[in-house]
Amino acid sequence: MSSISKPLLQWFDQHGRTQLPWQIGEKSHANIYHVWLSEIMLQQTQVSTVIDYFNNFIHHFPSLAILADASEDSVLAQWAGLGYYARARNLHKSAKIIMQDYQGVFPASIEQVVALPGVGESTAGAILSISHNQNHAILDGNVKRVLSRYHQVKGHYGQAQTLKKLWVLARQHTPNMRNNDYTQAIMDLGATLCTRSNPGCGRCPIQQGCQAYQHNTQTEYPNPKPKKNKPSRRTAMLVYQNKQGQIYLEKRPVKGIWGGLWSFVECENNPQEINRTIHKFNAKACINRTLDPIKHSFTHYHLTINPVIVDCPEQTFGFQPINQLKVGVPTPVNKILAQLD
Repeated sequence: MSSISKPLLQWFDQHGRTQLPWQIGEKSHANIYHVWLSEIMLQQTQVSTVIDYFNNFIHHFPSLAILADASEDSVLAQWAGLGYYARARNLHKSAKIIMQDYQGVFPASIEQVVALPGVGESTAGAILSISHNQNHAILDGNVKRVLSRYHQVKGHYGQAQTLKKLWVLARQHTPNMRNNDYTQAIMDLGATLCTRSNPGCGRCPIQQGCQAYQHNTQTEYPNPKPKKNKPSRRTAMLVYQNKQGQIYLEKRPVKGIWGGLWSFVECENNPQEINRTIHKFNAKACINRTLDPIKHSFTHYHLTINPVIVDCPEQTFGFQPINQLKVGVPTPVNKILAQLD
């Protein structure tokens, strides 16, 4: 075993997380559907956030077959608020592929799993390692941080050369035995001790060999990505309401932000364009009031939303009761809905 795997497994036996909802059951018979779902949800998202979404998702789609038979809207409705919605669409597509091409049995080879939509090498490795104890290395955000500090790997892991070096190290430290425990252990270490800020180095089982700990350079690794100022954008959301208090939503394109979710009509945030868009929708419509702007940040830019409440008399087609929505909506839309009478 490597200088990382042996002490890490000893630490995991005493301190590892074993009661997360997707871990329930015999370790040797892990539910691969649950493992797969959790790994997709955990991409770009912390465990504390994922737990409730996971439990709710499993409640609505308790099996892979039920997920495959569900509509995309119903899947996105249970994903709404978790972000990175391509994950949900790819999960749904993958379920259909598994039902059609693999007779409903989740594939057991790394090549087949990587070929599923939205699954990369690290995610596929984690799924097969945890569920089948197959010997695969992983390199999620937690593992990148652990290895970057342990070996003082220079360069941001978004750079191809740095990423290649980290993969070499990940494979080097992955043991042949207890691979499932090691996979969970190194993710746990990054999530609970080797954290982005204020790492718990005093309790770390691999501190003796950690170069960053020895040189007191933990805050320098992983090397940060060169900073770029995020641009700011503005948009108006037109909240069309009829006399019955129903609202009008439209489904967003699959590509782009909030892909596949339902949202209010948007237009440029200036009076001329707002009025033009409203009158094109309904010549008798008129602005009722505006709400306070809502700020929402994405990975690449900040968005300021100006919600405009618009009365649409004698209009019912396409309108839905607020309290009976069964589709996924973006977080800012939910914030607006909460302010409507």
